[in-house]
Parts: sequence; C-alpha cells; structure tokens
Amino acid sequence: MASIEKQKLSFYKQNGFVRFEQALSQDLLQRLRDLSTRLEMSAKEDLANGALRNQYNLSTESQEPRLFRYNDLLFDDPELVLALLASPTMMAICERMVGLGCVPMQLDLVYKYPHPHPHIAWHQGAPHPRNYPYLNVGVYLDDADLDDGCLRYIPDSQHKIVDIYALSSEYGWHIPGVVQQPANAGDILVQDMMILHSSEPKRSEGARRTIYIELRPIEGIAESAKQTEQWAELRKQWMAHVIKKADPKDVPTDWLTFYGEPEYDLATLVNLIKEKWESPIPAVWSHRNVEHPDYPTPADLR
Repeated sequence: MASIEKQKLSFYKQNGFVRFEQALSQDLLQRLRDLSTRLEMSAKEDLANGALRNQYNLSTESQEPRLFRYNDLLFDDPELVLALLASPTMMAICERMVGLGCVPMQLDLVYKYPHPHPHIAWHQGAPHPRNYPYLNVGVYLDDADLDDGCLRYIPDSQHKIVDIYALSSEYGWHIPGVVQQPANAGDILVQDMMILHSSEPKRSEGARRTIYIELRPIEGIAESAKQTEQWAELRKQWMAHVIKKADPKDVPTDWLTFYGEPEYDLATLVNLIKEKWESPIPAVWSHRNVEHPDYPTPADLR
C-alpha cells in the first residue's frame, strides 16, 4: 500500500495544500496525455463542424481557438478514469486525507495556454460546512514552473470566505503571504477546496494540462444538501468500481464492506451518472471587476 508521510499530512493541515512528487507511473501519465490530445482534437473538430457541446469550453482570445476546460472525463474513457483513481497514490489520498466514505464527485481536465488565453483570478472553491474533508486534487500532465502561471496560494486561508475583491484590488497577484507552488508532470497537488488560490497568465509556449478531481465523503455531501441522495449514491457506485480496479493491497479491509459490489456494470453506471447529472457547488470569486495596474493582466502583457 502506498503511504503518505506524516510530514505531508502535517504540511497539508497547516497550509491547506500539499504536493506529492512523481505520483503517477510513466505509462499512466502517457495514457492521460494521449486522452487529453484526443479530447482537444475532438473539440476543435466540433467547432469546425458547428456542433459544439456543453461538456467543454473553448477559448477564442487569440486567432487560434484553444480548449480551456473539458468536463466529466468519465464519459469519454471510463476505464482510464478508473485506472487513475485506483492508482496507489490516489488510493492513499482517499484513505488518509478523506477517509471511509470517500467518493469522486467531479473529474475534469483544464488546459492552460499562454496569454491572452485565460488566467485564473483569485477565488475559493465550493463553500461548505467544514465538518468533513473536501479536496480538490490536481494531477499534472505537464510541468508548471515558477513565474509561469503555476498555482498561487494563500496558506491557511481555507477556513472561511474572504473578501476577494478587497484583497485583489489592493494587492493584485501579491496578496501578503502568497506562495507559488510549482509542479512537474506526474505530480499530484492536493488542496483544500476553500483555500484562496489563483494562477497568473502562462508565458511559455504550449499547453499545461491538469486533471482536477473533487473528493469528499458521502456524509459531507449529505450535510451540504447541494446534490441529491441519488447523485451521491451513484458516486458511491463509482468508487466501488475504483476499488475493484485497485490492487487489493491498496484497499483498506473495511472499505470492501462499506462500498460492496457495484450494483451496475461500468457502462450502465456511466450512463446513469450522465443522465442524472447535477451541477457542482460553484466557486466564490470577486463580486466586482478588479481595477489594478498589474492584475489580472500583468502590466507588461497589456
């Protein structure tokens, strides 16, 4: 079973984010990269044919359209999604950082291209009662370097909703205490859903692709009451398939009892999740446009 060092858990508890280096096998990393390439080509073909779908978002900030976000990868390659969730580090994150009842809620892919394609302004993920863990897990398919639009965090800011407009209006990208968190392809970066974070424009050429996975225990979903019991149960079924896919040594014994055998085969389950789709809890952003000489677009890029 993959283990998580106590220092990692302590760092996460203190700061609200933590990085796991070289968390994916090279084979799995390459398969995920290949999927990201196929999805982008498919979206561009849809655009050329005038048949866009609401599963993804294309950025048209420059002459060439770029894929910005592709949601619900489970619908496109269920077996590969299971392989990712069942990988040793992901199973350890589920066990040690979320606990029994952990389920995947969303699994989406974000593409980041150089300016003028989108930056990510300061925001906090889904607000929720803080009685249960709620993680946003970033799986890096490409390097994210310092001063090149990697994630920026305000450590220990996850405990309540902050005044994003006031902070970003006064400080722009440089809110006091900010840290940049680089990552390499194959790393996994776990953050508390409510930590204040952002990423300024990318300057280097090419795409940076990151898969984002929301993890939360069933009890937390019920507490927030933002999705239905049926929606949560389908995700428990999803996790039951993950457990079947995982190496038995990576699965805690009591999890086999809790999740049980999947009620549906994988294809049927994917169709049910698609049919019973419900909106995720929205993030919290600045309530007004921010006027600042170096934010959100840095002065030298204006």
